[in-house]
Amino acid sequence: MQPEPAPTGAAPARHTWVMTRHTLVLLVRDPGTPLAYTVMALVLLTVLHPVYDRLATPGTPGIVQAAPGIAVMFTLLALDVAGQLLLSERTWHTWDRLRSGPAAPSAILAGKSLPLIALFLTQQSMLFLFATAAFGFPLTAGTWRLPLLALLWALCVTSCGLALGVHARSQGQLAAASDIGALTITCLSGCLVPLTVLPHWVSTVAPATPGYWALHGFQAAVTGNTQAYAHSAAVITTITTAALLVSARGIRR
Repeated sequence: MQPEPAPTGAAPARHTWVMTRHTLVLLVRDPGTPLAYTVMALVLLTVLHPVYDRLATPGTPGIVQAAPGIAVMFTLLALDVAGQLLLSERTWHTWDRLRSGPAAPSAILAGKSLPLIALFLTQQSMLFLFATAAFGFPLTAGTWRLPLLALLWALCVTSCGLALGVHARSQGQLAAASDIGALTITCLSGCLVPLTVLPHWVSTVAPATPGYWALHGFQAAVTGNTQAYAHSAAVITTITTAALLVSARGIRR
């Protein structure tokens, strides 16, 4: 007796699960880059923490600038990890087969995204927990706001990385776009060095970068600035939506 076919509504979930499992296996087999970025973030935070204390505005601990800034910086540097998951399909000559298969673009993106989101959340969690234990970062002051913004930022970086991976045609293109983009956003957003000590024009262009909104969202989460937090979360969500649309359109082409 032939088994009954699975309901149509179950197909997208099954396709997403298969893609998620495949992506997770790839990340687990080669954890070197994410692990290196996490260790580098902890080292940089330890070394630069005294500098941020000197540059902090009166009444604000330097760790409130340092921990979110370095978390945003090293999540951005992992853009190539996200892009590589799609670019590798071209390297393995499975890209056309993947696009012509039964999985919808939304299932492909979801399957690629979920392990990356978990990875970026883990990376940020380790940094904030370390900053709390070693330097007194006010983690509990963030209540629900801090983990929610960490999730939104993980979604944003994942979607931007996938958009790069869809449109990059070689490892060199992906590396150049992700590395130059990450460094530019880090410098212009005030994540590495506070905007107060940078040239005035940097403060003018900083709001055009997603890193600026992530940094200010994390800071607003722990300082309790509800209006700034909501604004930052809305901008990050908008950028994420735009990047996902770009990725979905690139998969259909």
